[in-house]
Amino acid sequence: MKKYKWTTHQVIQETKDAVTIFFSTDQDTIEYQPGQYLNISCIVNGEPLQRSYSFSSAPADKFPSITVKRVAGGKMSNYLVDNAKNISEWDIDAPIGNFILKKHIIPDSELVFLAGGSGISPLFSMLKSLIKTACPPLLLYSTSSPEDTIFKFQLEEMEKNKQLRIFHSFTGLNKEIKGINSISGRFSQPIIKSLIGQYIKQKNKAHYFICGPVELMQLYRETLLALQIPESNIHTEYFDPVITDKIIVIENEEHREILVSYFETHYRDNEEQTYECTSLIDVQPGQSLLEAISAHAIQVPSSCKKGTCGSCWAIQENGQIKMVNNYALSDEEVTEGKILLCQSYPLDQSVSIVIA
Repeated sequence: MKKYKWTTHQVIQETKDAVTIFFSTDQDTIEYQPGQYLNISCIVNGEPLQRSYSFSSAPADKFPSITVKRVAGGKMSNYLVDNAKNISEWDIDAPIGNFILKKHIIPDSELVFLAGGSGISPLFSMLKSLIKTACPPLLLYSTSSPEDTIFKFQLEEMEKNKQLRIFHSFTGLNKEIKGINSISGRFSQPIIKSLIGQYIKQKNKAHYFICGPVELMQLYRETLLALQIPESNIHTEYFDPVITDKIIVIENEEHREILVSYFETHYRDNEEQTYECTSLIDVQPGQSLLEAISAHAIQVPSSCKKGTCGSCWAIQENGQIKMVNNYALSDEEVTEGKILLCQSYPLDQSVSIVIA
């Protein structure tokens, strides 16, 4: 995966708990699609961390950006909210992600965006790319209050220019806000159904993009399924997914041995030299490939360990593997042999993989 060294162009305080960081790419050619994300590495209180952040910019914007919100227990996110203005350089991995506006969807489909909190980021990237569409998208957006609404003024401007239709849910309020299409309290299935029925002419042909807190995403999804929306028209991006239990089908409790090919980079006389290495790795029952490989001191890029960021991908060459969760790789990539090491478990003794 290609890596970049970017610098800070600007940091904007969106709300009291959210900032948008604009990057200067220093002449790097960067290509991405609305809805994709970056893996960013950072040293936080002496600890090296890597986290995934969705683009809040659109590809046509001069400076790519991400938007970061403070979250409970979020080591890196909270650090960035407090310290982004003091960071001058950033270690960035190439854009990745399959939560995108596919070309066949845009021309003829009605589009509905269902957001909550910082889940607006990838959807905002999409919305900015759809300004010239004939049918303005519908956005249902849940936040605690107007003051906590990320991109509040930009969204209002888009609605004013008839580029968007918005309905807000303010979960921290107990009274209605005049002049804003909103409810006080949380969205419910009847309200979501009513809004879709009111604004969307052909709801079964529309496409729906969901991102936000897990419980809210589940509500959105369950409502769409209750409306008999086809699964193929429901697109989701989990920042913190519900993790499937590790139910791994194994024939016995013996450990497995897998063959791992990887590359190591060393510096000699100020010259970078890359070597191809091969190791036979023991994998204990119930141990993921990432856990086993990391235990042998082989450096593997990894971040979420939940199957969402995609940074720990590898190529499966032989053997049988069970991949429990996959929120990062496309069906085409899986068909090509790509796996996520953090979610993959060997099912036989003939497994061999390549870490690119």
